[in-house]
Amino acid sequence: MALELTEFLQGSFNVIFVLISIAVGLKILSRYFRYKKIHFILVGIIWIGISTPWLHGAITFIIYFFDPLLIETAEFITIRFIIGYTSIPIITTLWFVVFTDLMYQKEKRFLIWLYAFISVICECIFFIFLFTNQYDLIGYFSGPFTAVYRPFTRFSLLFFLGSSLVSFLIFAASSLKSKTPEIRLKGKFLIIAFLTYTACAVLDSFAFFLTQPIMVVLIRIFLMLSAIEFYFGWILPDFVKKIFIKTE
Repeated sequence: MALELTEFLQGSFNVIFVLISIAVGLKILSRYFRYKKIHFILVGIIWIGISTPWLHGAITFIIYFFDPLLIETAEFITIRFIIGYTSIPIITTLWFVVFTDLMYQKEKRFLIWLYAFISVICECIFFIFLFTNQYDLIGYFSGPFTAVYRPFTRFSLLFFLGSSLVSFLIFAASSLKSKTPEIRLKGKFLIIAFLTYTACAVLDSFAFFLTQPIMVVLIRIFLMLSAIEFYFGWILPDFVKKIFIKTE
């Protein structure tokens, strides 16, 4: 089985995006050792975590060159769905730990327990569906790297994505009110990063957007840009600060 151009682009760009996301996450996480703030560890883990919907595709692309028949087995497909889904509820709950620690501290206990409860329910339903009727209840792969999700999987992922988007925009927007130019600039980068990521994630969930090589390339490039923008929003390197703050 030879990969078509579109499939090759999907797989290779998945690998690149995941590697960039891991590098960004580890870089943010490493700031803990300088500032001793637990938020850097959590945020680093969060960014690595939200790249997992593309991680299974990256792993598949690498395995294809060693054992192409393995990626078509039922066991491997099941593992792919587990990798692509199970981390998202956990990462969303983890983000609300950070979000409520920085804002809405009075509501912290309620929001964390709420999302933890929803996450546990969704994880339980996911595994029941996965081992009951995976094809009809979870989804299937229409190609080596294109997942077609059923309603539960699609809408629960959109719920976690939407919740994260709204809370993230609230958090980032509060930075725009700061009198400090650096903080305002960080807020702008964070808003752009998560809007870019969300748009790409939504487009990537519709298989018909992935039938043309140019669309695959554009979506993955913007995904990579979202990782870089996220890094700028949390770290704000000096060279970025010099470029943008001058023009404010």
